[in-house]
Amino acid sequence: MRADRLLSILMLLQTRGRMTAHELAEHLEVSERTIYRDFDALSIAGIPLYTERGPGGGCSLVDGYQTRLTGLTETEVRALFLSTISAPSADLGMGRALEDALLKVFAALPESFRYNVEHARQRIYVDTTWWHSDERVLSCLQTIQAAIWRDQKLSIDYHCDDGTQQQYLIEPYGLVVKTGTWHLVCMLADERHVFRVSRIYNAEVTDLSFTRLADFNLVACWNEHRTHQKKQFLFSQALQKQKKRTPSSQTKKSKLMPPKKTLRCDIKNSLRIFLPLSRHSEKSLSEFCLKWQSA
Repeated sequence: MRADRLLSILMLLQTRGRMTAHELAEHLEVSERTIYRDFDALSIAGIPLYTERGPGGGCSLVDGYQTRLTGLTETEVRALFLSTISAPSADLGMGRALEDALLKVFAALPESFRYNVEHARQRIYVDTTWWHSDERVLSCLQTIQAAIWRDQKLSIDYHCDDGTQQQYLIEPYGLVVKTGTWHLVCMLADERHVFRVSRIYNAEVTDLSFTRLADFNLVACWNEHRTHQKKQFLFSQALQKQKKRTPSSQTKKSKLMPPKKTLRCDIKNSLRIFLPLSRHSEKSLSEFCLKWQSA
């Protein structure tokens, strides 16, 4: 929209100073003629623009004109820009929108605060993406997002835990990203489910609409799911440890029962022993029994 483009030009001139029509046209993906028409529109709106033709020329704001954002402390500004993680927004197709929004906020900051923003950006960077990304997952994500915004039922083909493939007709309620992995919170047959988006290999928005539950809370729902998953994980770990500590039934049996190939020796009518034939010759076994009987 033209209004958004005019505001973007204003923000760019405030943050970067003088810029040529060619630079603005490349950044905003329009023609230079469009930029010149936008200059005229800004001037009519009362924005003090100064343009200079020729080499080294360009457009700039007169007398350092700028809008200001007041009420924020230095720490708040630093936290604002560090907490804004671009990767999930880019996955949802909102990367450019986020960039433009930050540009508007940055342009409205006092000069002293702008230094704090750049200072923080050059010292802390948060990368939430995996080393290998799957473009197919991102395409499904766009489809899922469209169904969520419009409250329309979604048909998905899903890879289950047991290796089978199932098709579901779900009511998509929300998306959650955790450590770079997207999850879909939905209702299926009047029950809440959470599907991993990476396991959805096909998704189609249907013409069927649905009514969201009035008391549904995405954050609370996810926290409950996370707590359940954590309990399952801890139980599984405890079960594995118990299996390692407890000998198998075969081991117990081998301790209580004699080997299949054994020789029974009764010594002094009180001691009975079983000796495996595979380890002793018949002569040595006889000598062994006689020795104990004469002792």
